[in-house]
Amino acid sequence: MVSQAATADVTIYGKVHTSIDYINPDARGADSIYDVTSRASRLGFKGSEDLGDGLKLIWKMETSYNTAEGGFGSGRNTYIGLAGGWGTFLYGRHDTPMKMSTGKLDIFADELADFNATAGLIDLRASDAIAYVSPSFGGLTLVGAMIPDADYDGNGDIAGAYSLAAMYSNGGLFVSGSYESLDDLQGGADASYWRIGAGFDMGAFHIGAVYADQTDDDLRARFRGGDAKNLTVNGSWAFGNNKLKAMWGRIDSDNDVFDEGKTDAWAVGLDHNFSKRTKMYIQYADSEHGLQSTNYGSADQSGVSFGMVHKF
Repeated sequence: MVSQAATADVTIYGKVHTSIDYINPDARGADSIYDVTSRASRLGFKGSEDLGDGLKLIWKMETSYNTAEGGFGSGRNTYIGLAGGWGTFLYGRHDTPMKMSTGKLDIFADELADFNATAGLIDLRASDAIAYVSPSFGGLTLVGAMIPDADYDGNGDIAGAYSLAAMYSNGGLFVSGSYESLDDLQGGADASYWRIGAGFDMGAFHIGAVYADQTDDDLRARFRGGDAKNLTVNGSWAFGNNKLKAMWGRIDSDNDVFDEGKTDAWAVGLDHNFSKRTKMYIQYADSEHGLQSTNYGSADQSGVSFGMVHKF
């Protein structure tokens, strides 16, 4: 007798991503830091069931795993939902539509020079999310999510926070716009964001840019009580099994944490792909507001990172 689990459409997948990092605080008297870092390594299970009449049940359970120190960490995207010709409905824990709208424009994603670390962009994975993803209308996809706030401030509103995004893709062109209101998730604080992004791929070349306006951002202490405008521009060139990457980012904050409220960051890197599933890279990043993904503070920092990534 064959069990139901053995015949179900279940995929086991994951990613092992670990880097060796050298961080220079660029401050007099401060010590340099060497570290081995797990970067969004994960283990997941996902599956689907055909319900007939074009309707399909979908589900995913994914969690992080610390490949540098061992042990499972926080939950990643984990949900259940339905999909059909009308689009996809899901609920659980998921990237917000804003995060989804510019994910493909971060060419250093999950690395030392990730645009969240270097350009201060705020990307969230929301618990208790209820989301809808439309089918493509000639390249245009609409995404919306609302987050009930019962677990945050006790009021239980169905849309205590919400996120909306539109993405258009045609040939090598990609553009997106998104808006997010997180008031009740912030304990009543006025926290709202809007973001636009664009990218273009032409053969081996890629260029991309993201601009964001992040109002009263309590999510990152360095901008507490103020507004921040964030810009990042990047580009890459693929040759053979290699890819040369570069980015520049700026944060313009109005709370005088930094001189004149403006700080810059830049990075360069080289990837080498051994296969479609395995790559090795080295990169250098320099940031006047700190490389936030390192958790080593917010002072002026530079660093070198050597990493290996394997997907299964």
